[in-house]
Amino acid sequence: MPWGTHFCHFYESKDDLLDILIPYFKTGLEENEFCMWVVFDPLNEAEATSALRRGVQEANRHLAAGDIEIIPYSKWYLKDGVLNVPRVLNSWKEKLAQALNSGYAGMRVNGNEAWVTEKHWKDFLEYEEELNKVVANQKMIVLCTYPLASAKAAEIFDVARSHEFSIARRNGNWEVLETPELKQAKAKITKLNEELEQRIDERTLELAATNQELRNEIAERKDVENKLHGSRERLRALTARLESLREEERIRVAREIHDELGQTLTALKMDLLWMERKLGELMGLPAINSLLDRVVSATELVDSIITTVQKIAADLRPGVLDKLGLGTAVQYEARRFEERTRILCEVRTPETEAALPVELSTALFRIFQECLTNVARHAGATKIETELKIEDDWVILSVRDNGRGITEAELASPGSLGILGMKERAALLGGELTIQRAPDGGTIVTARLPKRGTTLHN
Repeated sequence: MPWGTHFCHFYESKDDLLDILIPYFKTGLEENEFCMWVVFDPLNEAEATSALRRGVQEANRHLAAGDIEIIPYSKWYLKDGVLNVPRVLNSWKEKLAQALNSGYAGMRVNGNEAWVTEKHWKDFLEYEEELNKVVANQKMIVLCTYPLASAKAAEIFDVARSHEFSIARRNGNWEVLETPELKQAKAKITKLNEELEQRIDERTLELAATNQELRNEIAERKDVENKLHGSRERLRALTARLESLREEERIRVAREIHDELGQTLTALKMDLLWMERKLGELMGLPAINSLLDRVVSATELVDSIITTVQKIAADLRPGVLDKLGLGTAVQYEARRFEERTRILCEVRTPETEAALPVELSTALFRIFQECLTNVARHAGATKIETELKIEDDWVILSVRDNGRGITEAELASPGSLGILGMKERAALLGGELTIQRAPDGGTIVTARLPKRGTTLHN
């Protein structure tokens, strides 16, 4: 029976009474419930205690522990021979609170109502009705017992109506008598359960179909993701290959400009200097003076062309990067940038030039060049601090300026191709590049690449 049950029992004999009450209290004691047994004829306290000991194996322990209390009706229901309904109801509430505070799971009660006379009948029916309210939603089960032989038909009807259900033995058989309200409630619950089961079945089918659709969609998405991942890998490999080819072409063009064009211009300059000396020996003639001026001017022009060619070759591929290494190349590029822009550049590099893979050195150098370009175009800075260091198996390049600082919008802008290019260069070698606004102003760019240089192409 669930908590909050209030039912009654009609009995004909003492055996009928014990057939119900001993199992009733045995179950309560086994479930750690506090039990109260209010007795009246045909059972007194001693007989009830003796019957409990015969029917419950550990009855003595429960009695000694106070798990069950057996008291006569006169001590519980009446005071000075008067039934005070509010007093009795409050006593039940206090007993329940004490039981719960003592650690019991709840309270199980029986009261033998054979003592109720016509004098008390009206008040006791009021008590039974109010007890329904006390028991409802509480951890309490109440069984009221009535003698069937001495009860009148009207009294039986009144008792049955004031309880959830009644049990009685008739012709040797136990029967359960339910009120019409309880029967209707059970019928309604049965109908609701059937409807609920049907709705659950329908909903289960719907969920199964939905789950299948979701599984199909997930499978399709995974397939698309795999294809997209493959496309990205192929695109990244292609980008790496194109970048490698472009770098190779820069090296070739820079070498040809430096070697072929540079040598030719140098030879031309030497010829012009020779002519300048020879013409200087013929000084004095007006025509010779004019010709000498032209030769001197041509020599100066050749000097300017040689300087421009050297600059173009350095922009395409600084020879110092291949000959002296990344650290020296960064210092060289910083000096060139400082001369062009008048922005102070401080560079810190390792004392000893480390031997790095060509692709790694090239990537970091190009990232450094892009940082300088961005500072010159957008930062409004007056100073740049650059540090190149090697930690364990990583090469780290950090570039910090004191400008206005990059904004979140600029970082997220799809048009920031320079930023995307730097990040892609780092990713191609298995590294990463971060850009953040410095707390005290300016922008910090940090490239962190593995020293061995992991690429995505052969």
